[in-house]
Amino acid sequence: MWAVLLLFQCSAYKEGQVSGPLCSDLCEQNNIHLGKCLSSVTEKKVYDGAWQGREVILKVNERWFMEFQELQKKTDSDLTSSFQNDVVFWVETMFGSCSQCSTLVEKLISYADSNHDEIITASEARTFVTLMYQEESFMLMALNESKHSLEFYGYCGGLYLTEKVPLIASSVYGEKWELSEISILPDVFEPVEEISKNFGKKILEAAFSIPYVYSILNEALTLTKSLIFSTFSQEHIPSQREKFDFLYSLLDATLSLSSNPYGLVQSCDIHLGNFGITNDSVVKFIDLDFTYPFVFLRTLLKQKQCASDEDCWVGAMEDCHSSCDLNTNTCTSVVHKQDLVNICETHIPFVFRRSSFISELTGNSTTGLRKALGQLVVFCQTLSVAYSAEQLRHDILTVKEKLRIVERNFSKMS
Repeated sequence: MWAVLLLFQCSAYKEGQVSGPLCSDLCEQNNIHLGKCLSSVTEKKVYDGAWQGREVILKVNERWFMEFQELQKKTDSDLTSSFQNDVVFWVETMFGSCSQCSTLVEKLISYADSNHDEIITASEARTFVTLMYQEESFMLMALNESKHSLEFYGYCGGLYLTEKVPLIASSVYGEKWELSEISILPDVFEPVEEISKNFGKKILEAAFSIPYVYSILNEALTLTKSLIFSTFSQEHIPSQREKFDFLYSLLDATLSLSSNPYGLVQSCDIHLGNFGITNDSVVKFIDLDFTYPFVFLRTLLKQKQCASDEDCWVGAMEDCHSSCDLNTNTCTSVVHKQDLVNICETHIPFVFRRSSFISELTGNSTTGLRKALGQLVVFCQTLSVAYSAEQLRHDILTVKEKLRIVERNFSKMS
């Protein structure tokens, strides 16, 4: 597959059909070196590799090739004359008429100008518009200033490069519940137990489509020069402090993605396999295929036909769903839950499930922890969907403070 991909991209590049800031590295200077294929899905190929002395991830979506062929039917003059309108249209489709959308348009146009001559050629327009239409590459470019999204290094044709993080969160905290671990869940909050039983199944099913998860699971998990993590192996059980710090950074990541200048963002596939951990112990979103601006997510839901509420979901059903309007047999655009609630319901109980953590506590602390976690989850479920960054920030900071109280209370007993 890589040989075919390389042949197509570089042949088209030499013919002047595709462009990109990394085409010279890929096709002329041989600065991009391929590693292992890390994807198990046919529609998107993912590899690890190296570029200019750094480890990278290389991705390409098969949809890019189909859309590229469609744009080849347009004349060069049509491509260049409609380019700016195409970018404006897609930005407004994704984020609506936001106050800073013109800034995003300018930013994307600068990405398209791969040789920085301030002139968009037909090759640049054709290449970039098809790349922009791929949700993940669009989101990576839009959110590239966030320290909680992967660094976007550039592209050649439909192939784009991102940073590679040393750890996947699921390799540290696990992928599924064991029956012996369910006892951590609050007796007074049975819905959490039901969520937890479904959580492992969801992780395993989703993992087949998550880039480079399995590869990193099979590698030695060593993290050096870390402020939080120290010398992990597959048998390492994170300490109490490591668990809390991971969750704080996970909440920060959720807030960071929606603190961009353009609008709120929602992940519709928020399991632990989609989060990486850097050498600085920062949690990053590593797969944005099902991460959407809130405006676009509501549009996707509203376009769905339905016979019941079970038809009204995008990505993972538990993460992004609405209700079915039986009068029109279409889904409503009112999202039921946001990432914050999903993290509270699934990840917080899951991260603290290990009996080894409970064994550190004494007296009635086990019961106290179960109640504290249950109360936190119940509180999260009372939160309404936030429609502004200010409200989301308030809610996330409130949850972080409640989690800090839990940490302070139970760290004294360990």
